[in-house]
Parts: sequence; structure tokens; C-alpha cells
Amino acid sequence: MLDFLPVSLDKKEIIDSYSFKFGGGSCYHSFASYFCLAEQYGEMFCEYDNFLYILRSKICTKDERVYLFPLGERSNIKQALQNILDDAHENNSLVKFETLTKSEKEIVCELFPDKFTVETSDEHAEYVYSIERQEDLSRSGVRNRRQKINKFFREYGERCEILKIEKKHIPFIREFQSIWLKNKLESQERSQYYVQTLTENNTAARIALDNFFELGLCGIIIFIDGKVAGYEYGLRLSEDFCDSLQEKGDTQFRGIYRILNYEFIKLCCHGVRYLNVEEDLGIEGLRKKKRFDHPDLMLEKFILREVKS
Repeated sequence: MLDFLPVSLDKKEIIDSYSFKFGGGSCYHSFASYFCLAEQYGEMFCEYDNFLYILRSKICTKDERVYLFPLGERSNIKQALQNILDDAHENNSLVKFETLTKSEKEIVCELFPDKFTVETSDEHAEYVYSIERQEDLSRSGVRNRRQKINKFFREYGERCEILKIEKKHIPFIREFQSIWLKNKLESQERSQYYVQTLTENNTAARIALDNFFELGLCGIIIFIDGKVAGYEYGLRLSEDFCDSLQEKGDTQFRGIYRILNYEFIKLCCHGVRYLNVEEDLGIEGLRKKKRFDHPDLMLEKFILREVKS
């Protein structure tokens, strides 16, 4: 029933029409995410009966087919979920749903009671911040942030150049990304999970940089003394949400990540209410960094597995 096709650039308009309206502000629901993660997860799509279906073909097993939550009008969601069940069963498999939000999980469990087991997926919970709160350095409770930003500009202001990413900047970002990854992997003994996670992240970054403007990405690059000190890029997910896809900085420049976030919001997040800085992947340092600013929203994530009858 569901005829899945590779996610390709010529399908961006079709996929955007669903993800922008029905993606719920999740970083996993955008054309750029599907496209950049295709090498890792094998993202494939199907548009059928006014719904968008995503299959993670590379992580399906002989017993389970892996799907994201279908995107379309919630009034018809039961049939869309039934279509996924039928598709899996036609392939002699059970359904596995990944990265479902709390509301999506509740919809599935209410419409198909006792049909699925539920697991929390804390490492894929998404951190979401109010852009208004991040921009407002005059309010109480942001003394530390304000001090770091002011100190950065006092120390590096005359030596620093902050620009929106243009085509001519892409080779510089690629080189910086390669050096950043090498330094991270060699700085100390790393777990296999950490190495795999950073390697997969690097692959997604490479694909994004190769197709930066075709994907509709926007970002900033910071030069200090004429050399790249950091970059950040992302895209608009919906009317209310922006997504920060990648953020990398040279930490010898104290406060670099604070400046990246602050300037990215100023230059690339006009007219939206929230910035999604994605998940922490269970990496403790990343979790600590993302919790430091106290997210305004947390998009909890769940994995649902169909129970064998």
C-alpha cells in the first residue's frame, strides 16, 4: 500500500508542505533532517491519501519496520496509523515507532489500546528555548549570560567578524568541522558510543554543507583574527519554531558558544517564538550545556513497539 521513495532534493516542496504544518516543532520533522539523516537511517518517504509517511529503512530488522509518526490532519490519523500497520504486516513485520512526542504517543495508545509497548527515549528529548527570553539580556536571572557576552566583545570585539553564511564560507566551515572533530576524538579516550555519535553527526554536517542553500539553511560564521572560530546553522521548522542543526566553536575563545547562539538568533530566527536546539544524545557534557539555560519546553520522546498477537 505505501510505496516508499528515497528523500531527494526534487521532493523538498512536497515534504515541506507536510513537515512545516504538522511537524510540531520537532527537529526530526523537516526535509533537511530527512535528507541529512538518510545515510544514517535510510529515511524514505511516501505521500499517500494526504499524509506523509517516513520509513527508516536502514534500521529495519527482519521482525520490525521502523517509522516516524505520520504527518497530516489529526482528524484522519487513525486511518494513517492503520496504513502503517498494514504496510508492516504486508512485509511480515511488526511496527516500531521512533521519536514520538508525548501527544503522538498518547494518540497511538488511545486509538490502538494494548497494541504497543512504550519506552521513554530520554537521549532524544529535544530542548526548546523561548527566543524572546534568549534575546532579552536586560531581565533578571541572566547576569551570567550578559557578562559572558559583554566579556567576549570586550576581549575579541575588534578582532571578531560575525557574518551570515554565504557560499564562499562553506570550504572554511568544512575545514573547521574536520579539525573540530579530530580534536574531539583525540582529546581523551572516548567510548565507542561517543565516537559513533560524533561520526554520524559529522556525516550529517557534511551532507548539509554540500547542499546548504538547496536545503534552505541559514547560519552564521565567526572569524577571529581572520580564522574561523565557530559556526552555527539551522532552518525554520514552522511558523513558531526554528531548529539549530549544527553549532561548533573553538573553546579557546571563552564564551564562543554563548555568542554563536546569541548571534544566530539575531540573524536567522526572525519572527519565530522558539529555538529547538535538538537532543543531547545521552552525552553528559552536551546535556549539562543544554540544561544550563533552563529550557522553556522539553519535547519528551518515546519508542513504541507493536505487540505480537
